[in-house]
Amino acid sequence: MRYNNKSELIEEIKSNSNSFIEEYSDIEDTSINIFDKEIEYSPFQMLAFCVGWMDLVLAWEDEEQKGIQETSLATEWKWNDLDWLYKSFYDKYSKYSLNELIDNFNQKVNKILQLINKLSDEELFEDGKRNWAKTNGKEFSVCRLIHLNTISNFKNFRGKIRKWKKNNK
Repeated sequence: MRYNNKSELIEEIKSNSNSFIEEYSDIEDTSINIFDKEIEYSPFQMLAFCVGWMDLVLAWEDEEQKGIQETSLATEWKWNDLDWLYKSFYDKYSKYSLNELIDNFNQKVNKILQLINKLSDEELFEDGKRNWAKTNGKEFSVCRLIHLNTISNFKNFRGKIRKWKKNNK
């Protein structure tokens, strides 16, 4: 993951978000909660996971801009044990229809793109320019955390949703 400029990052987000969300075009609302044991997710869970992480990134940035978040990113979190967090995503979006969740996904992608556009190159690409981009004594770039919480998730879950469709159609 190396981007030379904002445009490259933006294009990767657009491309991967479109490819991921396109996979939902032939999934019925009535089947979004069908859990596939092989991939360990339902279509709802995959979409809620992606929306949830984007929502967190946006919230962290908002809190930092308001001066609310003065400490490092989730220092109390055990990164290999986040089931409680994923469950909170599922609970938060459990009442959404598939179309509402897709709309929310698209809105979050657009807000992430707006965030990228408003950041300077220094804020986006240099390590440690945001408190929320620091954890366990390490500093990361905002770009890296945006990549991990958007593009990486979209790519990972696109493969899983394709497998889910193969297994459940």
